[in-house]
Amino acid sequence: MLAYAIRRFLQIIPVILVVSFIVFFMVNLIPGDPVANMLGPNAPAGAAEALREKLGLNDPLPIRYLRFLSGVIKGDLGTSIFSKKPVLEEIINRYKVTLYLAIGGTVIAGFFGVIFGVIAAVNRNNFLDNIIMVISLLSVSAPSFFLALILMLVFALYLGWLPSTGLRSSYGYILPIITLGARSVGIIARTTRSAMLDVLYQDYIRTSRARGISEAIVKYSHALKNALIPVVTVIGLRFGGLLAGSVLVESVFSIPGLGRLLVDAVLKRDYPVVQGTILVISITFVLVNTIVDLFYAAIDPRIKYK
Repeated sequence: MLAYAIRRFLQIIPVILVVSFIVFFMVNLIPGDPVANMLGPNAPAGAAEALREKLGLNDPLPIRYLRFLSGVIKGDLGTSIFSKKPVLEEIINRYKVTLYLAIGGTVIAGFFGVIFGVIAAVNRNNFLDNIIMVISLLSVSAPSFFLALILMLVFALYLGWLPSTGLRSSYGYILPIITLGARSVGIIARTTRSAMLDVLYQDYIRTSRARGISEAIVKYSHALKNALIPVVTVIGLRFGGLLAGSVLVESVFSIPGLGRLLVDAVLKRDYPVVQGTILVISITFVLVNTIVDLFYAAIDPRIKYK
């Protein structure tokens, strides 16, 4: 298990290098000029050129990439062009908010998704199964911004139970977390149902029933445990999706997280902030998937790294 974990974590290094390369060159291909945004369209050409030189924007892209990569290795993501603050400081100040939203959405999605999927599988092709599958389809199909507006309308405007925007209290997290998690509930429920149905008709399940083991133990101990691997995979992937998908939700609910930081940076062409934010989100996604792989070995001891 330890050797498996070490090898998986070592694989992160080349992945991060590739991600940093893609992030840097994609960001620098964004149309627009940060200097023009800073000085305005009527700025003297000499002043604009001097500022561009000061910011290192006149250097060739390979030189700028090596400078960016060197900073990443040292833990320095550069300095924001507009706020003049270290990018890492800006990200740290907002990372906690986005992480809370992603974790909360994942917990809700995983909890209800697995429960609904198991119920649907155990009651295959009956009324309860059909209802759960219809609800799952609706949750997958509903756009996040539409669901966010509906929740704000019902719980903030009509009922007045929860705040509609901002994080003035811990209650401000509830609607964004529900919005993020609701769509993933349907995906996880459908995956759980399919995995459970595959397992419930295996020979060892029939053997367990023939030995007189209670139906509850067969379904919720033997079958569910062996159906968890694809479910854990989907939950891990959904966490990364929620982390990146918080951009839209944070904008709708006016939450100062990484999503809002990224949107503002893109509009201003603040390259260091865009690069740093996307890189941090990507690294988090890679780490989560590595942890999910380690869960595989814990769930199924047969999984070995060869």
